[in-house]
Amino acid sequence: MITFSATLACQYDTPFSPFPAAQFTRGLAWLSHSGFDAAELCINDYAGVEVAALREALDRAGLGCTTIATGQARKRDGLTLLSAEKSVVRRTQERLFAHIDAAAQLGSHVTIGSLRATDLPLDTPQYMNELATALFPCVEYARRNGVVLILEALNRYEVCQLHSAQEMMDYMAFSDAPENVGVLWDLFHAGIEDADFSTAIATLGARLRHVHLADSNRGFPGYGHLPLDEVYTTLRLAGYQGAVSLECLCWPSAQTVIDEAGELIARLRRL
Repeated sequence: MITFSATLACQYDTPFSPFPAAQFTRGLAWLSHSGFDAAELCINDYAGVEVAALREALDRAGLGCTTIATGQARKRDGLTLLSAEKSVVRRTQERLFAHIDAAAQLGSHVTIGSLRATDLPLDTPQYMNELATALFPCVEYARRNGVVLILEALNRYEVCQLHSAQEMMDYMAFSDAPENVGVLWDLFHAGIEDADFSTAIATLGARLRHVHLADSNRGFPGYGHLPLDEVYTTLRLAGYQGAVSLECLCWPSAQTVIDEAGELIARLRRL
């Protein structure tokens, strides 16, 4: 069964959350009222963040947690798995260990998207080798803790390699990735990188563990030109059992996201 979640800020504000971090409780109430099953939590680090308290707040709202979004640390702290400075790589791994610990408590995945961005001039084989090497201890730690790491397919304007569904699967084969490594497929990025959505979904197969919803302009679905209903139907017919998560910019406005999310989820459930 497909579950629905949406991005919420719980520590630092993010343009993908219609509520600021200071209004986290209001955001949870909105998710519950709008018919979502879970939250996708943006967490930079664990300074001042009590995971047990997050779990209690989610439980009170009748919500789960689908994944921990980790990308804020790229800009806030300069973290990346791909750096010429070994100390940066180590700090990034340690941050991911902390996310894995939290995910084990929350019953969620951990997303790796912007943390695989790099300024290094790497070709595809070099990039895949460096990423696989840096990720290995994180993958093993996640496996021991029953956590799935999901690598996000990002478009060419955000990272230098691994953009399309096929390229993500090429990396899975190259790295001999175990079952606790999956793919996060974002409809906005796919609109740039994947020539055919149905083919992309079929290509990812069982590796597809999480889906992000946004329209062609990265705004709220329905305000661009991507065929959302068709994509959702393809996911359902393919037997996809993961989460479909609203991760869009607050465009046309945060209020639009707040007001229209419930009907979006209800419509998708009827398909």
